[in-house]
Amino acid sequence: MNLTELAQAIRGGLIQQDRLLKTDIPSLPDNALIPCRAVTYSELGRDFCVTLDMVSTAGDIELKALIAQPMTLWIQQVDKSYLPINGYIHTARRLGDDGSLSSYQLVVASWMYFLKFRRDMRYWQDKSADGIIADVFDAHPQARGQYEFALSKPLPSRSYCRQSETDWNFVHRLMEEEGLYGFWRQGKDGKSHTLVVIDDIYVLDEMSPKPVGFNRSGTGSDTDAFTQWAGSRTLQSTVHTTRTFDYKAPSSADSPNGTTLPTKAGQGNLPERAEVYEYTGAYTYGRQDRGEQLSKIHLEEWESRAKRFVGIGGVRGIDAGQRFRLIGHPEHDRDSAEQREFAAIKVRRYIENNLPLSNQETSFPHSMQSDLERVKARYTGASVHHDDGSAGFYLVEVEAQRTTVPYRSPFEHLKPEMHLETAIVVGPPGEEVYTDELNRVKVMFIWDRQNSGDAGASCWVRVAQSDTGGGYGGVHIPRVGEEVIVGYVGGDCDRPIVLHRVYNGAVSPQWHSNGILSGHRSKEYGGSGYNQMVMDDATGQNRVQLMSSSANSLLHLGYLIDQSGNTRGTYLGSGFDLRTDAYGAVRASQGLYVSTYPKSANSQPLDVCEAQQQLVNAESMIEAMSQVSQTHQAESLGEGHDALKTFNDATQSSVQGSSSGGRTAGGGAGSVNAFKTPVMLMASPSGIGLSTQASVHVSSDQQTNLVSGQSTFIASGKSLVASVAEKISLFVQNAGMKLFAARGKVEVQAHSDNIEITAQKTVKVLSATENIDVAAQQEILLTSGGAYIRLKGGDIEIHAPGKIDVKGGQHAFSGPTRIDYPLPSAPTSRGAAALQYHYHDDTPVQGAKFTIHYDSGATFSGTVDSQGMADLTGAPQGPGRIELGEDSRPYEIKATEKNPSYKAHWDEFDMQASLDRMQGGRA
Repeated sequence: MNLTELAQAIRGGLIQQDRLLKTDIPSLPDNALIPCRAVTYSELGRDFCVTLDMVSTAGDIELKALIAQPMTLWIQQVDKSYLPINGYIHTARRLGDDGSLSSYQLVVASWMYFLKFRRDMRYWQDKSADGIIADVFDAHPQARGQYEFALSKPLPSRSYCRQSETDWNFVHRLMEEEGLYGFWRQGKDGKSHTLVVIDDIYVLDEMSPKPVGFNRSGTGSDTDAFTQWAGSRTLQSTVHTTRTFDYKAPSSADSPNGTTLPTKAGQGNLPERAEVYEYTGAYTYGRQDRGEQLSKIHLEEWESRAKRFVGIGGVRGIDAGQRFRLIGHPEHDRDSAEQREFAAIKVRRYIENNLPLSNQETSFPHSMQSDLERVKARYTGASVHHDDGSAGFYLVEVEAQRTTVPYRSPFEHLKPEMHLETAIVVGPPGEEVYTDELNRVKVMFIWDRQNSGDAGASCWVRVAQSDTGGGYGGVHIPRVGEEVIVGYVGGDCDRPIVLHRVYNGAVSPQWHSNGILSGHRSKEYGGSGYNQMVMDDATGQNRVQLMSSSANSLLHLGYLIDQSGNTRGTYLGSGFDLRTDAYGAVRASQGLYVSTYPKSANSQPLDVCEAQQQLVNAESMIEAMSQVSQTHQAESLGEGHDALKTFNDATQSSVQGSSSGGRTAGGGAGSVNAFKTPVMLMASPSGIGLSTQASVHVSSDQQTNLVSGQSTFIASGKSLVASVAEKISLFVQNAGMKLFAARGKVEVQAHSDNIEITAQKTVKVLSATENIDVAAQQEILLTSGGAYIRLKGGDIEIHAPGKIDVKGGQHAFSGPTRIDYPLPSAPTSRGAAALQYHYHDDTPVQGAKFTIHYDSGATFSGTVDSQGMADLTGAPQGPGRIELGEDSRPYEIKATEKNPSYKAHWDEFDMQASLDRMQGGRA
């Protein structure tokens, strides 16, 4: 049949009857394209591909009308039935014209081929891999309803799964990671094809018929059997070892998170150290069984590749993903039944239709004609002869493995290579800060189109801090609305981590433009307040400011200026400024030193040499004045001197640096001055001033010393009032003592004893303008040189050992008369009552409770202070007894004296001597 006759046959519609190949293309008229030859390839876990050379009487078929359209290739079986391969056209070529016929080429694949042309950026949370794959499939209209899962067990949920690639790569790598693979189940009507996703090789469909024979003597592809069958084994790794790190449950060196699994036995003499050790990434698995399952998938993939079989022949009904039993093979027939069960992994068919074209067809570029010719030349016995005398060609190459070995798809699809990305921190509506116990945040990536920017925008993402550690580190939590830089741990798209925060047009830096201000500023939650640390590196004006907007509290160090936001203002001074609009406190439990003495930067904090020397001078002055005072019968200053000496001694103590071991890099050794007791010392070489618009209060439970090297001046705008519980002693050594009242009286009263005025020389009592009254309740005695005048009981006695000289212009001696001079009555008062509780050495009992039990049955309770004193002013008066409690401090034995009689062990004589002392010698 020449080409013209073939064209007429095509137009007549009879050309596809009883042919090895025929096609259905719904988008074209019947018989518009007639298949000449076909090469098909299918692989378990992958897509299938059918390439067809076709002829047509029409030379104007529009190629774009064929793209993405369904079609079915029918392959004739030995029994004259047909098996379909349904798919979608993704490539159409016009090869050329040869007289009345035009040649075309179509390439067909499954609906899965469409996944190559859709790239997405999205993520899933808390969803299993099969659920994620189903979501991707459902995004393609051709795939909906055309897939199913037949899994042996549920897949674990993935906390976060990111796609940043084509649907094709994404689906395949998920399936490879989980050990899933699919095979294609063709609809019997040739109008559909279904992807069946499985994880067990025994779920594969059985070939019909299941037994496939081996026929070495077969001469044509009419023989539905293999004519060649051979096995091969390749070297594979033998051990798979993994490590991972779960930051929620960190592993330790003696208990790492990892797996070590060997391949199955019976694979020959394999190398012992053919180990694959890999770090699978951050928190790849949380449970050990999950890790072992993932390692097992790798092992099973190696084991699947280790032993394969290749069959060649004319088996018509075989396809990748089908199970069959090999029969009639001289070697395998000796195997057990299960060892003769195989699964087709890869299937490649070479088919030439039995059309009467023979050598009349032109070989066009891209045509498969030359390829088929080479295959036909190699396998001359694969021709297919039909009853009408036509001849075709059919050859199938099958790569298979035993079904006793699990199958896993090769790991050919990798995760996308990730780079730094930007994202916006998000949270629930109205939340300014949204975080968890690990200070993780939720982010919305700039590319994210599936989320509205709420708490579900992403998984919890860890945040890299400036410093982190157990019990130490920095905490700076990104706030909602801030832009962050996101990296990926190990480049894994499923393991994002926030690396930095960056400013943008909506979030500008607090300090900018001049480049000399740096630091950190926080923001009040839900308000405008803040805390900040500013470091100013202006030339010659270095400073640091630590500030809280609460009560305008700040510590300002260095070159002080007025700063407002980004503006450096006027000069305020140098040094430090510590201020607040609220309260302030300075506490030091072991002592405090405040000084304006100049010291070097590396001097000791408690170097109090200057102040201590001044206190020593004060000691000397008190001691000298006390001796003079006592010489002149005034009171001693001894108690004040002792108190000052005790204070001065407390400021001098040597303390060694810590020597507790550990790592010090050779530093921190030596000794420094310290305080023995928690005293407070203030010192200045140029003066100390205290000023207030209200009152100044100075209080001490013991002595108050006021010592000045020159003069002490007291000026009061109103009154100088002193009330002393015991006595007042004033002593002047050189220049005398003056007491003046510009206005008002000068009163001196002794309410319970004498008033004594003594002078080495003259005593003058003068009244410049009025009277001098001298009155006494009992007696007035004036005496000098033995003579005296006594006024007593209404009598006047004038006695003299010598002359009494009375002179006057007149002398009047009349009868008796009297003047009763009003004398003041002295007030009576009870002194302030107090309780003093001391040990035998006069040290105070501290914090002891006491109770006064009155004879009337009443009680009064209290507690003594740190000096062993208690005020009893509020206690009722009356007889009773006092019950004293114990010192509130822990009991300590303090041996202050050596005991010459102490012995660690006593003999009989020591015991007897003790008895004699206690009982007067009575045993």
